[in-house]
Amino acid sequence: MTRRPVAPFLSIACIAAVAAVTLPGCGKPEFCAKKTDFNSSVSTLVGVSLTPPDPTEITTDITAVEDAGTAMINAAKSDFPSQSTALENSLNDVVSTGKTLTTSTNLTATGVTLAAQLLLLNSAWDSFKTATNEACG
Repeated sequence: MTRRPVAPFLSIACIAAVAAVTLPGCGKPEFCAKKTDFNSSVSTLVGVSLTPPDPTEITTDITAVEDAGTAMINAAKSDFPSQSTALENSLNDVVSTGKTLTTSTNLTATGVTLAAQLLLLNSAWDSFKTATNEACG
């Protein structure tokens, strides 16, 4: 009976363990990676002047927020249904108002409404982040 050396087995096990720890996203839910995209798009939108709002700029930013938010929410909905639904409702309000800017006759009033909705979106986003932080560690 021949004995196999243990060293090669241990080397392979160590390499696998290090790879599992260092690979990005390894073992994390899909929505964790999408949080960064959503956060970035919301930050861009919040930085836009709403007095008076520039419909073209906001429409572009709204589309980015909508796309990133929808992808993230859909990925998280089964794990965090209440936070996802609250964020989705708030996101839908912002998107709906933002898309009316191009046809609005009163840009200032629409900008004020959008600003209020962005505050609610930010609050829902904070709740979502708090709920999902442990899962995304």
